[in-house]
Amino acid sequence: MKADYKKLGKNTLLFALGSFTQKAMAFLLVPFYTYLLSTSDYGTSDLIITISTMIWPLFTLLIDDAVLRFSLDKNEKKEQIISIGFYINLFGFLIMLCMSPLVLLVNVLKEYYLLFVMYYFTYSVNSFFSYALRGLEKTKLFSLTGIISSFIAISCNLLFLLVFKWGVRGYLLSFILSFLFTGIIQFSLGKFGQYIIPLSAIDKSKRREMISYALPLIPNSISWWISNSSDKLLVSYVCGVAANGIYSVSYKIPSLITTCSSIFSNAWQISAVDGFGSEENRRYFSDIYYKYSTICMFLATVLIAFNKAVCRIAFSKDFYQAWINVPVLLYAVTFQIMSGFLGTIYTTSKKTKMVFISTVIASLSNIVLNIIFIPLYGGLGAAWATCISYVIVWMIRVVDSQKIMKLSVNWGKEIICNVILLIQVCNACTDDSKEFWFSLILMLVVLFIKRDFMRDFSIILKQLVYKIRKK
Repeated sequence: MKADYKKLGKNTLLFALGSFTQKAMAFLLVPFYTYLLSTSDYGTSDLIITISTMIWPLFTLLIDDAVLRFSLDKNEKKEQIISIGFYINLFGFLIMLCMSPLVLLVNVLKEYYLLFVMYYFTYSVNSFFSYALRGLEKTKLFSLTGIISSFIAISCNLLFLLVFKWGVRGYLLSFILSFLFTGIIQFSLGKFGQYIIPLSAIDKSKRREMISYALPLIPNSISWWISNSSDKLLVSYVCGVAANGIYSVSYKIPSLITTCSSIFSNAWQISAVDGFGSEENRRYFSDIYYKYSTICMFLATVLIAFNKAVCRIAFSKDFYQAWINVPVLLYAVTFQIMSGFLGTIYTTSKKTKMVFISTVIASLSNIVLNIIFIPLYGGLGAAWATCISYVIVWMIRVVDSQKIMKLSVNWGKEIICNVILLIQVCNACTDDSKEFWFSLILMLVVLFIKRDFMRDFSIILKQLVYKIRKK
């Protein structure tokens, strides 16, 4: 058991070096973006990125997830796994290229057609190699390329936006170059050339097995996209791209939590496979779930309490009104993250059907609620629609995942803390002068309920400090 925690901690640290550098710097650059880009420019660039990530699962069949999962099995032939993923990504891009002129039907995107195609291609290349590196457990290289990617993106953003003043084009081109050069480095240093075999040598039965694993994840991914991003399209349609720019900025503070989550989940996907199904592994899952949910709640409750202060620092004057959406989205991402953790029970056991069903139900709810709420409440309505859909998928997975692995978690305590967070969210969305103090009290209540974790965390921290001093 100790070896499992050690491996998880080591991988989390390595992924943190790569992912956190990239995503933390992206957050720190928010004031820079909101200063140099208008609300409509920011909304347009976000729309291009949103559409790219929406169609990506359709053209790749989400084979990258299968590459990651199957590569972690020790008895698999890595050349077969990597090559199957490579060719499906390649053919998917060619099909996407043939269909890409449909983008020209969207007036606001016509002048950015070429950048749209380039963004999709480089994004898919970077994604494939990133998943493959994790599957091959080349975590150090994954971390290194993450740092390189963030350095390229930030440097190009400063050059293209601040010096050349290229606006939307400069913003998108920065990420395109970052993905492209990082992909080249990943291919070279990861020695992927030795893993690519001729198409004729592909094992058809293994290809079918990988596609069968990945196919249920496609509607799941699209459903997550609907919950994550369809609201942006509807906000753009109903309220305009400027309103979408403001709403999109609202996600930047919740992204602090999702950034930390993505770092851990990258490491967890590797560790979750080891010994899956054993009693020891069940206890391991239960313990990690409790600690993980507690950290997410801590981050959410603190950020909700200090939301307005953070928004004043992070957003320019034109974007400050985004503060009202932030508490709801912070609450939403806590359920998104925990739903994602429960989802690893399905993917690790290779039983991905309920992953699809749960997110489809949530996404349909999200669409209906978006149609009702956005015309009435604008961005805030979209935030609540997203939040409710995440709560739904979490509830479904909490109940259903027990059929595969019964987690030993105090669900009563979890629900109480979530209810307190909900009260804090509703309070934080008001503009009352006493709102901050009430929110602070609720934050302290959550910390008190979860005080056992704080005690364990302080012990671990003391042990770490002692070891450092001893050295």
